[in-house]
Amino acid sequence: MGAYGYVRISRDEDGSKESISSQKDVIKDFADELGIELIDIIEDNDISGYSYSRPGINRIIKLIDDGVLDVLVAKDLSRIGRHNAKTLLFIEELEDKGVSLRLKSGNMDENMRGIQTWYNELYVRDISRKTKDALRTKQKNGEIHSPHFGYRKDPANKGKCIIDEEAADTVRLIFNLYLHGYGVNKIAKHLNEQKIPTPCSRKNALYGYHGKPEWQYKHIWHAESVKRILKNDVYIGVVRRGVTKRPKIRSNKLIKIAEDEQFVLEGAIPAIINKVVFEAVNATFTKRVINGVKAKSGAIYKYTGVVKCGKCGKNLVTVSQVRSYGRKKCYICSTYQRYGKAYCTGHSISHDGLDRIVMEQVESLYQSGLVKMDNLCKSIDQRQELNKDANKQIDKLQMAHQAKKTEIKNYSKQLAQGLINEELFREMTQESTKELERLEQQLSETKNLKEVRDHEKAKLAKALDVLRDTINRKELTHTDIVTLIDKIIVHERKHGRKSKLDIAVEWNIPFLVINEESVG
Repeated sequence: MGAYGYVRISRDEDGSKESISSQKDVIKDFADELGIELIDIIEDNDISGYSYSRPGINRIIKLIDDGVLDVLVAKDLSRIGRHNAKTLLFIEELEDKGVSLRLKSGNMDENMRGIQTWYNELYVRDISRKTKDALRTKQKNGEIHSPHFGYRKDPANKGKCIIDEEAADTVRLIFNLYLHGYGVNKIAKHLNEQKIPTPCSRKNALYGYHGKPEWQYKHIWHAESVKRILKNDVYIGVVRRGVTKRPKIRSNKLIKIAEDEQFVLEGAIPAIINKVVFEAVNATFTKRVINGVKAKSGAIYKYTGVVKCGKCGKNLVTVSQVRSYGRKKCYICSTYQRYGKAYCTGHSISHDGLDRIVMEQVESLYQSGLVKMDNLCKSIDQRQELNKDANKQIDKLQMAHQAKKTEIKNYSKQLAQGLINEELFREMTQESTKELERLEQQLSETKNLKEVRDHEKAKLAKALDVLRDTINRKELTHTDIVTLIDKIIVHERKHGRKSKLDIAVEWNIPFLVINEESVG
């Protein structure tokens, strides 16, 4: 007779109440009482009984299949497992194969063990619920469990994190390269050439984390890991907790939680990337996808995907043209380049020429904005009076709104007391309800008007700051192009024997949509 013992412990289930060694002692003493000599004691240390994918259980099944195990000794059914259905199926499989299961405690009666396995699962479900509740509380408070690349745990507070300057420099480099026209594949290649540590390598250096054992390329940067960094708003100080959850206990599968159910805390950690830069990068990312712009061997030029042909609507692409004074960079219609003049014209414009035109329009736009700001400031006194009137109007409407609600309640009381009949009640309440709806709409419109007036100056000032910064630098960057411009449309028209280009810039600037009447 081949007899084996089995012990299992899980820290989250059993805490520190019992060690694996003390459980082995209990099994040995019990086997001695039964007069059974154990060949070996199989263990699953710190493994949940809810799962049946356990090394110890797998070994037991193999020993049974090999015909060398016919007696299994355990402390109780909860050591065998805490999944009701799977435990019952496992016991049934043991019986079918002629294996005798001996338990130190518990009832092996067929009518009772179902109740015991159900109770054992109920226990682990209760533990799981309490763990989830505790985790949700930590998530709500913005506590950090595992810091993102670029951060490390705060030695003074393990629930917080601080910037890891070495990794943060890599994050800044990734954003900077992308803004200078590099694609995610080219960025990954550059990082690998410079032998810059990957997130997994850095985690290993900080905490001794080795990642998944089967993953052989922990030290290599990939385009996808670069993309994740570029799109992660944690680098502007936003902490998102409760982003995923497990649909079942001990499931390896994660499902994403709807964004409105997540805990989002802005400014919860120090930012590595400026918010303007982050938004510019992600706007660039979106535009490159929409416009089908892909990085090749070199960098993507800043106007690529932004400049459009006014005739066919396609992108203007970058080419190098040889002139008497040397080689220069130009943009020409992609349709013309691919299919020739039978399908479209070149619309050729030099990179430097486009820079000059856009910068001139930026300066013009800035001067226009200054005029609007001047008009806005001159009307501040009038606005203050309007706001006072608006506040009075809001107070008046709120009082009338409350009075109308009280009136409707009084009609209900009069009906209950028999002072009016149901027909008169319906007639009076219908009329009052219509008046109440009218007051609610008027109140909402008055509040919205006041809010628009209060925010116009702030929007205008912010837009002017962006333009002023661009003008002072005397240079248009990738960030400027994405922030300021939606698209540039180039039209080519005949002017005698020569062709002339008309450049139309469509802007993203917020103050362009401010009502002219509101600042006059």
